[in-house]
Amino acid sequence: MRRSNLVLALALGAAVLCGAAASAAPGTFYIVSMGLTPDLITVRGAEVIKNAEVVLLEEPGDQKAWASFIGDKEVIFCPHRSRIFYGVDIDKLTDEGAKSQARENAKLRQDAVDKIAAAVRAGKNVVSLQWGDAMMYGTTFYLEMLPKDIPTEVVPGVGAFECAIAAVKYSPSFGWDTNSVILTMSDWENRRDANEKLMRTQTSMVFYTMHLDYEKLFAQLKRYYHPATPVAVVSYAGDRERQDVIRSTVGKFLEEVKYNALPPDMHILLVGKFLVCGQARNDGLMSSAGWIDQMHPVESMTPAPQP
Repeated sequence: MRRSNLVLALALGAAVLCGAAASAAPGTFYIVSMGLTPDLITVRGAEVIKNAEVVLLEEPGDQKAWASFIGDKEVIFCPHRSRIFYGVDIDKLTDEGAKSQARENAKLRQDAVDKIAAAVRAGKNVVSLQWGDAMMYGTTFYLEMLPKDIPTEVVPGVGAFECAIAAVKYSPSFGWDTNSVILTMSDWENRRDANEKLMRTQTSMVFYTMHLDYEKLFAQLKRYYHPATPVAVVSYAGDRERQDVIRSTVGKFLEEVKYNALPPDMHILLVGKFLVCGQARNDGLMSSAGWIDQMHPVESMTPAPQP
């Protein structure tokens, strides 16, 4: 073989090998937080979806809600109920009905993970689209179940907490005499951080209201919070057309608010002095004056000389 032909053959072989290596490069699995309404998705989230080949959804209704983002991409489903029994030792369940459901849900989870892994290893980007911010009560078991060689990334979003405090226009981290805010939801069996224990701090609280027992909750709140403590319910937080804010107090909420008529799973409850105090503090931030002066010296606030 002539030298020129040999060089050409080697070059072609190298090109083929490089092409094979490029085609074998894995994609990435993304969890994209979509915000509470389609116009609250982040720029990064929209870009990730644009570059994805496969979309993972929980319910068929999500496909309609995000149709403009999904387009004609391949869609796979893993239902929301698949989270039930995650973390439970199925062999220790004594109820046969529960055991059967646990096995079915385990299969749903594993099937979804297998599809994600196969697609990513084939060089495709896969995105799980989730309402609000996925890292706040979203579905994230994929990240724990996927093989370690699968690249993953979470794109944060605008969730119910951020939308609700934007709706009331008061920050819960300014609680007059507190700095903290507790995010929680309904109690359940064997939970260590039961809501009544959390209430003893008397700090700002935000309740994600999925299946919340309002009568029980406010009986507990009345034990630890003054009856005049302000309360707000935000329905459809972040929705420019449907958002609604109802204000009351710990002492009068059950009488004043038709809580049974609130949209299920589409409202959030805020409790705390921050709802009326705003950024006003009982110490006027005097205890932080030294830190503030250090970070933002007084001279930096002096108007610049006029030319």
